[in-house]
Amino acid sequence: MNSTKRKFNALLQGLSSPRASTDQESPATMFGNRAPSTKAVDYEALLQKRRRLGFPESTAPRLDTPGSSGLSSLATSIRRTVSDATTPKVRRDGSARYSPGDREELLKRLATFQEITDWTPKPERVNEVEWAKRGWVCQGKERVRCLLCHKELVVKLRKEAGDKETDALTAAEVEAALVDKYAELIVSAHQSDCLWKRRGCDDSLLRLSFVSSKAVIEALKQRYVELCARESFIPYEFNLHLPEDMILDDVVDQLSPEFFTNEKSGTNTPNRPALALALFGWQGLTNTRIGAVANTASCHTCQRRLGLWMFKSKEVDESGKIIVPAPMDYLDPEREHRFFCPWKNAAAQSRGHATQSSSESADMPAWKILLQSIKNESDLRMVYEGRARSPSKLTAKGSSTPLKTPTRPTGSGHAPQISVDLSVDGEDDEATRDAKDKERWARLRKVKSLFDTKKLRKSVSSRPDTAASIKSNRSIKGD
Repeated sequence: MNSTKRKFNALLQGLSSPRASTDQESPATMFGNRAPSTKAVDYEALLQKRRRLGFPESTAPRLDTPGSSGLSSLATSIRRTVSDATTPKVRRDGSARYSPGDREELLKRLATFQEITDWTPKPERVNEVEWAKRGWVCQGKERVRCLLCHKELVVKLRKEAGDKETDALTAAEVEAALVDKYAELIVSAHQSDCLWKRRGCDDSLLRLSFVSSKAVIEALKQRYVELCARESFIPYEFNLHLPEDMILDDVVDQLSPEFFTNEKSGTNTPNRPALALALFGWQGLTNTRIGAVANTASCHTCQRRLGLWMFKSKEVDESGKIIVPAPMDYLDPEREHRFFCPWKNAAAQSRGHATQSSSESADMPAWKILLQSIKNESDLRMVYEGRARSPSKLTAKGSSTPLKTPTRPTGSGHAPQISVDLSVDGEDDEATRDAKDKERWARLRKVKSLFDTKKLRKSVSSRPDTAASIKSNRSIKGD
């Protein structure tokens, strides 16, 4: 009651006091001088706006109440909200920055071209890789857009049926001319001050690194664990068509037993289909909104998604005979990658390193290099643990070839072949190995003694014709 009286007195004082400005009227006097019919119309319009915006009607102030002075600010906020809702918002992407050496940003731009409804396959000179290396993303139906300078371009290679210009030219000549033009526009279509116009991404940015064998094995295990979590959807081993060079039995023998240990169940039985898919770069798909997708695998390099349920036989009897086949005949893990993926494309993996010491390793896709890394790691592990190869891999009896020093991996992105001869004589027993170990330790101690600083000081001080030896001799003679 007291607050109402204070508001009423303030209103009376405002009416009696002179105006400070004639240009701007206060909301109270503006609405106070209007007719009651105008008040009702404004109030109904305000209620309609609040209903459209989803505001509760109980919070709408009455125009005939003393608190109507705040109506103008409320109407202003409503108009601002309505204008914000009707104004089209420009999408601001976090990748809108110049980063020609960032591999993750390049993969994000390539991911925008994966929808076949928006981007159809193009010739090699104007494919999605060339556009993404210059900062372009797929914005819509055959449309690209630069995230830095916001230029847009329609990429259309098919000629129209009613074009008069194509009557005198063949379709191949028209397409070749368009390819030349779009290859030029990849660079020239940017704004004059756009940094992507000056320099794009390097060709070797898509390559996979195999420098650290430990990191390679850890990444393989992560992919394997993610696929094992989708065991109910993974195809059977007979549903997979693997290359002849991929021998799963050898890979299982070369990996350590701890690799297949399941932390939840405690078992170490290998899941061979999951291992085969992981060796080709496939892993579980995780959606940012819904989390892990149970029936889908993906490649994080080429952003290809693979529906696992399409390749698994629906019904199989106890003997392994297919009763109800899968929608697809078989799954080829290598072929399902996109054309530019280094897991499939040997040129993409060796791009930027044409001058290799080994021409054989320069023409291998990533999955073959991964197999070589696993083999190298297995050979080194057997050397450190003092174990020999299986009898089938032993050399002839009596051969005594010394162990070759394994070469350190280089930064070329390929796993070097480690030549380690682990051939042993069949008559060697534990005592012989212990004797050899003692001999090696004796050699190591001898080498270590050469770097002992205390002995070096003693030898220097006792060396003849040195300052220390002359000084010691004089002191002895003086005594």
